Amino acid sequence: MRSHMHKFKFDCRLANGHDHRLLGYAGGMVGIGTFHFHFYYGVSSYRNHTHYFCGVTGMPQKTENGHIHKMEGILEFNDMHEHVYKGYTFEEISYIPSARVIGFVR
Repeated sequence: MRSHMHKFKFDCRLANGHDHRLLGYAGGMVGIGTFHFHFYYGVSSYRNHTHYFCGVTGMPQKTENGHIHKMEGILEFNDMHEHVYKGYTFEEISYIPSARVIGFVR
């Protein structure tokens, strides 16, 4: 399987009267073929505060037209609260040069 990345977009669970949207790409890919996962990281802001997040996707789950990856975790604690997130990448992938994957992991 060629090196690729997945887009993701989903909302976190409500906490402290608001939620956050996670939007980005799960890029750095490690593994071969159907045994691979991706690294992701980002920042989500709402009004006067920001939460950082990072993680590793689950293994691929086969779909009709390709595969998706599960993403779950907790946004960084900030402003006396944290948010739980759980979602999946989009099925559509974008291919990336393998040198970029190696550079991401370093």
